Amino acid sequence: MASTFSIDISEQYTRVADMVLNKGKIELYSLGYDNTALNFYTNLTDQSAKLQAQLLSELRKELIINSSVAHVVIPDSLTYSQLLLMPNLPEDELVKSIRLQADEFVPLPIDDVYIDLEVVSKLQNNKLLIVFIAAQKKIVDHINMTLNLAGIEPGTLENELSAVGRFVSEVYTFIKTPSLIINFGFGSSSMYVMTPPFPYFQITRTSRIGFDIILRDLVANSNLTSDKAFQALSTIGLSTKGSINIYATIFPVMNELFAEIEKTILMAKEKYHVSIQNVFLFNYDSYIALLHETIQSKVSLPTQSLPLSSILVPNLVTQTFSHMLSTFIPVIATHLR
Repeated sequence: MASTFSIDISEQYTRVADMVLNKGKIELYSLGYDNTALNFYTNLTDQSAKLQAQLLSELRKELIINSSVAHVVIPDSLTYSQLLLMPNLPEDELVKSIRLQADEFVPLPIDDVYIDLEVVSKLQNNKLLIVFIAAQKKIVDHINMTLNLAGIEPGTLENELSAVGRFVSEVYTFIKTPSLIINFGFGSSSMYVMTPPFPYFQITRTSRIGFDIILRDLVANSNLTSDKAFQALSTIGLSTKGSINIYATIFPVMNELFAEIEKTILMAKEKYHVSIQNVFLFNYDSYIALLHETIQSKVSLPTQSLPLSSILVPNLVTQTFSHMLSTFIPVIATHLR
């Protein structure tokens, strides 16, 4: 049992993990998930906090997690992120300079957001690579109230970009060639470009296309209920040979996502003169059958879920969730620091 555990509160699912990192290997003690309380992020009330707190308490009990301190990760879609190259200034001057620029990245009054700055690396040109992240105070406060109701102390709170960026640049450094990592989220998707030996993501972009808009588009343009559409995406997905051809229905929104992927690959080539060699996906990618294969066909690059097997200690937990381990990458990544 670890001294802390981790929680991923996504719009659709809440995932919980208990693990330890020992000698470069992750041993998963427990993984679990459940539906996030309905409208948790859109209805910021005491009632939604209580429902989510109850869900967290039940997950902890079922997974036999005794720790009360948690690292928490929230979706990129609920935050505003930016990679910044800044002069190597004293900390107070650096913070002041970035705050003066903040309105360029955050479409809200600065007093309405919490801002987090993380110096990722000091580059050879004496510039600092900084991750700027802002989140609405009302959302962060809602999460903190929820955790308090569940008897959980927040150790850290970050977004998926921060958690996964640290994970692949410091903990699990398996990427050796220019690669595109796609965080196929529920409310939107994020794209991160890694070009070793650069120490972190060199490009980050967002797309409005996530699992939710694809699901809603299928429901709106077919006679399927939401549950049936969800099942169809998971089992038939982008196949043109299934009992129903749902790909034809959702092609316009899927094509928008594919276009954003192609733009990101082209940007890496034009801006940094690198050719992407691999595409990796995580988060909600396992909920659409043949998503990897279809992207691979579109961009002519090897495409797969971000692989975890080489860093995990094989056990019953990894066997149980082997078909969907990529969905747990945010909750695993936020635990490791």
